[in-house]
This record gives sequence, C-alpha cells and structure tokens, in this order.
Amino acid sequence: MEGRRRERRGLATVIGAFAICPCHLPVTLALLSVALGGTAAGVFLRAHVWLAGTVITLVWAALTWRGLWLVRNGRSCPVPGAKGRARAVWRPWARQGR
Repeated sequence: MEGRRRERRGLATVIGAFAICPCHLPVTLALLSVALGGTAAGVFLRAHVWLAGTVITLVWAALTWRGLWLVRNGRSCPVPGAKGRARAVWRPWARQGR
C-alpha cells in the first residue's frame, strides 16, 4: 500500500506545483501582494520582485521534480510471475549483471 500512497502524494505534489508554475507568476505575485499588503513581508515582496520570482521558480522546479520522482518510484500494477518490484527502475550509476 505504501507504493500507491507514494504515487498519490507525488500526483498531489505535481498538482500543487502547477499552481505556482512560473507561467502563472504574475498571478502568483499579485495574489501574494494582496495577501501580504500592509505588512513588512508585503513591503519586502514589492521591493524585491525579482528575488520573489526566482524563489517561486526554484520552489516550482523542486516540487515538480519531487512529485515526478514520487510518481515514478511508486509501485505500479504487479506483473504476474514477477518477484519483488513490479517494474525495474533505470539507474545509470548502478552496475547490473556484476
């Protein structure tokens, strides 16, 4: 059951990352400035828009990578007659057959 939970968590992470996607950056920054308006954080955001955009983009990239990693490493449907994992995970750094 852990594999299915990991896949669901990965899918939820990718969907959450879509909400802060850099293509939505103007909307994200506008919502943040409205939500933080009148606070010190709002003043900081207004003074450092490029920094905020960079941070949002880096967080989006990290969340997308993590979500896809979770989905990829979750358990898939079992293959009849297979032992252990249902599918092989490609690892270029691992030596196979030695």
